[in-house]
Amino acid sequence: MKTPFFLTAVSQDWDEHNLSVAQETLIEANNATVLRTDKIKDPLYDTPNHPNIRGYMRWVMVQKHFELAAQNKLKGISPVWITLGGVSVLELHGDHTIVTPCHLLKENGVPNETTYRRDLRIQNEVCPLLFPELNEGSHDSSDNRLRILLVHGGKDGVFAYLRAYTDPDDNSVYRNLSDNLMLMPTMLPSIDYEPVDEPEVGLNDAGQQKESGENQA
Repeated sequence: MKTPFFLTAVSQDWDEHNLSVAQETLIEANNATVLRTDKIKDPLYDTPNHPNIRGYMRWVMVQKHFELAAQNKLKGISPVWITLGGVSVLELHGDHTIVTPCHLLKENGVPNETTYRRDLRIQNEVCPLLFPELNEGSHDSSDNRLRILLVHGGKDGVFAYLRAYTDPDDNSVYRNLSDNLMLMPTMLPSIDYEPVDEPEVGLNDAGQQKESGENQA
């Protein structure tokens, strides 16, 4: 069976080497999170808000570790920070794809809805890589790159997938573009891996208005 063109394009940016680096980076970011939010070593963290603190720290650590990985280990991938009215999000830019890390509690969970993520789904709806039959007149430009979420996390089992979300009105519709990175034979999670709760990160009304105005959201 012929491999769909969009999977071929994805694999050009995210080959076996880069997928291996992504898996390694997630493990390093998780370990860095646990180290920096250890409530046994620092009792000041021992509050009912500890899961939220650890979740937010993981969000920070994942983005920073992927920025460093893109600078030193990932081949053909550039780190780009996007400002969204008060917070910044890391995008990993390749020739055919733009990848954003996203933490989920469950493997089939739905990403929190934001204007930014909805705009990604709108862009994928007209992406010629995913729907060439519907977008034959599209010009070749950076705007045609496939927008992907690197979903990762899990309380019941560690997972990480490249996923393309394609329905602007339904953020539960997606296509998996990779197998579970964390279960690839040569890339098993370290014994120190500890799942971390998802942070609750949002924008205030002013930030959301700015975000929408910049058409970044």
